[in-house]
Formats: sequence, structure tokens, C-alpha cells
Amino acid sequence: MKKKGRISGLRWTFLKLSFLPVFLFTLIVTVFIAGSFARIMRREVENGLEDLNSAVSVAYDMMYPGDYTVVEDQDELYFYKGDHLINGDFSIIDTVKEKTGVDITLSYQNVRIITTLTDKNQNRYTGTKVSNVITREVLESKVGKFYPKVSIGGENYFAYYSPLINSDGTSIGMLFIAKPSREVDKLVWRSIFPIIMIALVIAILAVLIVTIFSNNFLLTLIKIESLLKKTSNGDLTAELEPEVLKREDELGDMGRYVIRMQRSLRELIELDQLTGLYNRRYVQRKMERVQKKSLETGVPFSVAIGDIDFFKRVNDTYGHECGDAVLMDVSARMKELMKGRGFAARWGGEEFLLIFESYHLDMAADCLEDLLGVLRSRTVAFQDEKVKVTMTFGVVEGSDDLLDHIIGAADAKLYHGKNNGRNQVVR
Repeated sequence: MKKKGRISGLRWTFLKLSFLPVFLFTLIVTVFIAGSFARIMRREVENGLEDLNSAVSVAYDMMYPGDYTVVEDQDELYFYKGDHLINGDFSIIDTVKEKTGVDITLSYQNVRIITTLTDKNQNRYTGTKVSNVITREVLESKVGKFYPKVSIGGENYFAYYSPLINSDGTSIGMLFIAKPSREVDKLVWRSIFPIIMIALVIAILAVLIVTIFSNNFLLTLIKIESLLKKTSNGDLTAELEPEVLKREDELGDMGRYVIRMQRSLRELIELDQLTGLYNRRYVQRKMERVQKKSLETGVPFSVAIGDIDFFKRVNDTYGHECGDAVLMDVSARMKELMKGRGFAARWGGEEFLLIFESYHLDMAADCLEDLLGVLRSRTVAFQDEKVKVTMTFGVVEGSDDLLDHIIGAADAKLYHGKNNGRNQVVR
């Protein structure tokens, strides 16, 4: 009995000694990862607001070419973009808010001319004033700035302000893009909560396993901790040793939880930020599913590679901002084309990959000809320039061949078209 009691006492002592460091270790890692991920999410929100700010500014430049001007008539201000009166025209900002949920304001100096911000009675905050501090910092520096806490009508916002700069270099007003802080906090908390829950499970399991398999536990925990550090530093492709994943115990579950967390993080980053199209990594996984479905059902699919003709010349002649405007415009046309037909992805630079589901080769090629017809009939407006854009496409019908070979075949047809006149679809 004494021996049994002594063993129980040692286990209890070991449990007490192991619980504190394991608990502290898990807590530190959790706080570190949760804090890092929270910062990452807030940076993503900030970058998204800045990108959307640029997109709205480009939209106004494209729809209403010309400088911003103001006409004062007694107590009234009339704010113009080119020849277009901005006062009372909420079409662009209301559409963007409907699609993205962000709030937008255009102001002359520090006076809000049009805005999506409203009070409790749904009255817009037009005619109200922006903070003098923000006005001074943005207008005088002529540089956009992010503010993590802007209070408007009792509501706090994550906000990005950019100056409205005319062609002569004068800063006449500001463009405001913002998201309520409570929504950002909710998004961050929703993202962090699974990490906290996983960490809680890990802490409980760790204490139990340490009492029985201390040495093995510590070795395995070090491997998992290394993966957690790599993940928190942004390496979402880091792998865990197979022997950990093969374990049929709680430590194996811990490793699989981290792998699932990596997968969840990767799924948050599927879209190309500039164009809004799928990115290359996502579309490769999507293609595998399309091919598998085609092989199972016998329904065809087609793959096309497209390239903007003389895109380098656009960048060299008009600048990279114009190049970005061209990419966004072409991407928008592709989105329209692929509705109900499949999906498009930015494959790299000015190159795009299009997957036509349930389309054989001739049907896909006809759709691409329609897209070329649209591109040929219009120009991309950038500041005072109108840029003509054409594209070249190579398209092939899908098969049971390796996807790299299918894409390579489409790519070969693309380069044939590039070397033989461009502005065409090669099938």
C-alpha cells in the first residue's frame, strides 16, 4: 500500500510540476498566435480598405474624367468631377457599399459632400465636417493614411483617408473608406476563437499525456510548437513529421488540428487582391475537381490561357497604375463572361487561366471570340488616356491527361497566337 501510495503521490507531484509549464507554454503560444493572427487580420482589413480606396478613386476617374472643382454660391457648395456634379449623386458609393459593406465619403476640404454614413434615422451625414487633425494630416501631406479608430456619430471605424489630388498637384478634398470597428473586431474574434478552442484542447490533452509519456510528449510537442511558430510567421506550407500525424492519440489530434488550421488560413486567401479573380493556387485545386467530375460523368470541359497583348508597353508608356487599371478592367470582363460557364483566375502577371465547365472546345472558343469582340469595341479610361486593349488566347479541350500537360497545350497555342499576329483565339 505504501508503494502504491508513493506512486500515486509521485504522479500527483509530477502532474503539478508539469501542469504549470505546459499551461504557461500553451498560453504563451496561444497568445502569440492569436495576437499575430489578429494583427494579420487587421492588416488585411487595412490593405483591403486601401485597395478599395484606390478602386473607388479609379472608378470616379474612369466615369468622370477631369479634375475636381468646387463652385460656391452663397451658402452652397457644388462639387464637380470634370463636368459631373457630385452633390446628390450617390450611385457609385451606394453600389460599392452594397457589394462590400464598407462606408464611403467624398469631401471637399473637410466638408462631407456625399457619403454612405447615416444617423439612426437614415439621414446621411452630408454637410458635416471631418476631424481637423485628419484633414490637416491628409491634405497637407497629400498622402493616404489609415486610422484605426475614427469616431463618427457615436460609431468607431477602421478608416482609410486619401487626398483627392488634381492634375496640377493641388489637394482639394478627401476620399474616405471605412468599416465599423465592431465588424472588424467580430471578424478578428471569429477567426481567433477556433485557435483558442484548439489551444484549450491542446492544454488539457497535454497535461494528461505528460503524466504517462513525458519524454515522448515533450519531443512531439516541440515538433508541433515548431510548426505553430512557422504558421504564425506566415508559412502555411510547413509540414509536420509523418510519425506525429500517424499517432492515434491526442498528440496526433493536436498535429492534425494545426494542419486543419493551416488549411483554413489558406482558404482565406484564395483571391487575387488586385483583380478579384481566383489566384493560381486555388484554381489548380479547382481544376482537379473539374477534371475528376468530367471523367466520372463524361461531360467535357475546356481550358484556356489568355495574355494581354503588349502589356509591357502599357506599363512603360502610361505607368504601372494604368497597367493595374487595365488588369482590373479585363478581369471584370472575364468575370462577366464566365458567369454560368466556369471560372477565371489570374495565372501570373498579365496572364489568365479560364476553365469552361461542361463546354467542349468550339463552345469555349466561341465564348472567347465574344470576349475579344467586347475588348476590341472599347477602351480602358485612365486619367486623360484611353488605352486600347486586346488579348490572345490558346484554348484546348480537357482530357484525362495530367493538368500540367493540358495547361501546357493551351499555353503552346497561346504562344502560337502571340507569334502570329496576336489579338486572336487559337484552338
